[in-house]
Amino acid sequence: MRQAVENRSFISFLLASAIGMTLFFRLPFPSHDVLLQLIHAQRPGVFQGIKWTYTVMLFTTPYIAFSVLFSFAYIFAMKQERKKHLAKLPPYPAAASRDQLFVIVGEVHQQRKREAAETPQWLALPERGLYTGIAVFGAIGSGKTSCCMYPFAEQILGYSAADASRRAAGMVLEVKGDFCHKVRELLGRYGRGSDYLEVSLDSEYRYNPLHNDLEAYALAYGIASLLNNLFGKGKEPFWQQAYTNLVKFIILLHKTLYDYVTLFDVYECAINHALLAQRIHDGEERMSTHYVLVNTDTYLAHEDLDRFTWERDDAAHCMRAQQSNVLEAYLNEKQIPYDLLTNSGDQLPGNARKQAQFAAVKRWFTHDWMKIEPKLRTSIVEGISVFLSLFDDNPAVKHTFCPPKETYDPEKNKDGKYGKPLPKFADLIESGKVVALNFPVAANPGLARTVGTLMKQDFQRAMIGRIPEMEKHKERHFRPAMFLCDEYHGFATVGESDPTGDEKFFALSRQAKCIPIVATQSISSIRSTLSGESWRTLLQTFRTKIFLAMSDDFSAETASKLCGKEEQFKLNYSISENGHDAKVSLFSGRTTAHRSSVSASKSYNLQRDYVFEPKVFGELKNAESIVLAYDGVNPLPPTLCYLKPYYLDRDLNYFEQLRKGLI
Repeated sequence: MRQAVENRSFISFLLASAIGMTLFFRLPFPSHDVLLQLIHAQRPGVFQGIKWTYTVMLFTTPYIAFSVLFSFAYIFAMKQERKKHLAKLPPYPAAASRDQLFVIVGEVHQQRKREAAETPQWLALPERGLYTGIAVFGAIGSGKTSCCMYPFAEQILGYSAADASRRAAGMVLEVKGDFCHKVRELLGRYGRGSDYLEVSLDSEYRYNPLHNDLEAYALAYGIASLLNNLFGKGKEPFWQQAYTNLVKFIILLHKTLYDYVTLFDVYECAINHALLAQRIHDGEERMSTHYVLVNTDTYLAHEDLDRFTWERDDAAHCMRAQQSNVLEAYLNEKQIPYDLLTNSGDQLPGNARKQAQFAAVKRWFTHDWMKIEPKLRTSIVEGISVFLSLFDDNPAVKHTFCPPKETYDPEKNKDGKYGKPLPKFADLIESGKVVALNFPVAANPGLARTVGTLMKQDFQRAMIGRIPEMEKHKERHFRPAMFLCDEYHGFATVGESDPTGDEKFFALSRQAKCIPIVATQSISSIRSTLSGESWRTLLQTFRTKIFLAMSDDFSAETASKLCGKEEQFKLNYSISENGHDAKVSLFSGRTTAHRSSVSASKSYNLQRDYVFEPKVFGELKNAESIVLAYDGVNPLPPTLCYLKPYYLDRDLNYFEQLRKGLI
């Protein structure tokens, strides 16, 4: 049937020729008819025209009849056959066997129509396009995780899985608590089970967001910016400046004295004025130089004192050595008289920087913090304690995210009794590890967002730090690193006038070979989370946008505007009625006419209209999407794309899956 319909013109010609020849001999032209003879005698030309018309119609009439029959067969029979036999997709390339890194988004048929194509194709994003970011928007149940996040993660993490020097690293943030387990299964399936590191309240890893090489001001500014994103930014800049100043000097104090600080230490010193004063006093003791003084004659009388380092103090007419427990024990044992001298003005060798920093802390505490009125100090402390108290009221959180200093000491933590410290993100990225934060939002929404944001910022700093290294070592291969965040509106932060923020990181992440993939319920979700119009700045950093079904009008309208407009032919109908000698009826009050005419007209106008109307985004089915893709060089036109859920056969046509009820 298919071959017959496809060659219907030729078959119709053959059948019409056979029937025409049969009729030509069976039913010849009746030239002996009396009427035709009369026409032939009077008008020979008309007679010949009738004769040839009769002869031609013996062939054309069957041809027209067969053409109509085959056309009906094509319209009805072939349509049903196409429904039964959909075109096959090109073979889906396995992630581990790909020579180059790319991500298949889904299958493409018609750009705008929801109809199967005879030659469907895959919509693939090459590696250079992945570095420009992918944002997925879809309402609840539209398939963001199953159709986008998990398949994309599998393709990126499965690429070059057997090559330890090329396989991708990554970081995973999510709020539901189940996606991390799927990532672990995925890595295990590709033989990368050892690359998975999970940070949670039950894991063996301990993570201190403040244990890094950043300056105290940078750490304090990050905390203040996080406060603005969590609780909103006020119109008065004084409070953010006060928060930043307080946190900065507390962090600087601990880094100067102990080379270590946690968020609990900051909270404890912020709310306890006496403790802060006591630690400054302890710092004065630590930064002071203690000397042992021995009379010159006594020193000369005991030659065995040469084992220690002494220097002459001509002003005091004695010998001076730095105080130590060993020296004091020896002098007491030999009953040698000595005096102690404390000099806070001297600088200990190698501690000049720390002493200068500690002096700055003392000046701040004495001439700044203590000069503020107590009520105002209380307000500043209360503003910061709302955030920092999250790391005190939950012992498990404090244990995981505020570990003691001994955790990072290889000698004191040989047996791992303090837990296993999470390595630096720079080392994790270069070794191809995948770090996942498994902290469900149901446990504590504010704390989950806080910890996730702090870890995200730590990852971002490590990625930006790769840029100068990549410039120095151009001969090296730097592996790609994926940033995967589900329910992104729970972790999104923007800096606006601040030097931090996701929009600033994503604008630079391409050079660092970062692949940002985020998913959120709608554009409205990000808009309500962020302040002002900053959501627009963040949205433009993702060059590839995938829109699934939308359930709010603002997101649908914004998505429609992003897809743009184009010139389209619009069909217009008009009907008009004209009457001559019209009069007004005395009975009905309406106009009547004895002669009237009705005319209808149809016209086409070229107008600029949306490629996809807003209502289209609300009518998308599960696994249907409209994709604005960017391949790293050129933007691709917006098109309907059918996503591939991870639990279904990827080689099966979408319309076949839909017909079988799999989607």
